Amino acid sequence: MKEFSFKVLNPGGNKTALIFGNDYNEKEKKEINDYILRENTEVEQVGFLSLKEKKLEMAGGEFCVNASRCAIWEYLNGKEGTINLKVSGQKNILLGGIDKKGEVFVELKIEKNISDFLKKIKEYYLVNLDGIDFIVLDEIISKKYIKQLHEDENKAKQEIKEIMEKVKTNSLAIGVILLEKFNKEIKINPIVWVKKINTLYYETACGSGSIATAIYKKIFNNQKEFKIIQPSGYYIKIELDFINNYMKKIIVSGKVIEDDESGRNIKKISIF
Repeated sequence: MKEFSFKVLNPGGNKTALIFGNDYNEKEKKEINDYILRENTEVEQVGFLSLKEKKLEMAGGEFCVNASRCAIWEYLNGKEGTINLKVSGQKNILLGGIDKKGEVFVELKIEKNISDFLKKIKEYYLVNLDGIDFIVLDEIISKKYIKQLHEDENKAKQEIKEIMEKVKTNSLAIGVILLEKFNKEIKINPIVWVKKINTLYYETACGSGSIATAIYKKIFNNQKEFKIIQPSGYYIKIELDFINNYMKKIIVSGKVIEDDESGRNIKKISIF
């Protein structure tokens, strides 16, 4: 038997379990991931926090903005400040912090032209971010799939997964963003498939998907700031720092809430 402890954080939806310690091999990480998701049905993803340095590794090796914001909250103990964070799926060290309003932000250095990570494929756009790709469908095309999600979520997710499988990508995770107008605001419906651990979620929030949406919307105007509504009802703020079509950096911010029911739990599982 092997012990591990974890905490559940809520970054505006997309509840994330953070495992304290990352000294596990790939098989052990998969066992822990599967156990957490099976026993905590509200949790959508699992990340491993290093106890030796400020580093987050997702169970599937992908990059996740919301999990990164959760890690920043935990490393700063929910207090105002900034840190540098290593994250799986990212080559660069990220700058993150908690501002005076208590919102948790993460800054991504981009330093490339929009055409380098955004391209049109038939009726949709593909946004290539480090560690994860997103297919963005406009509001008209999305209506069909959103309706299906409400009628039969599992069936709809499998149909959407077929779209992802047709896209050639080397990323460890890929998602589809279904856009929806909500009280004159942008609302997203994110479905994310993490290939390595084969999880497929209609996520209650998605930071990376919010970035992809902001980049997609940028091609139609020069808007630099977005408040994107998540399925949970919370919003995630995206700030794009660009000159003409050259993107310098992206800042993502929003609330992170501690899950009162979970706190730190000790669980014992068998690692084979």
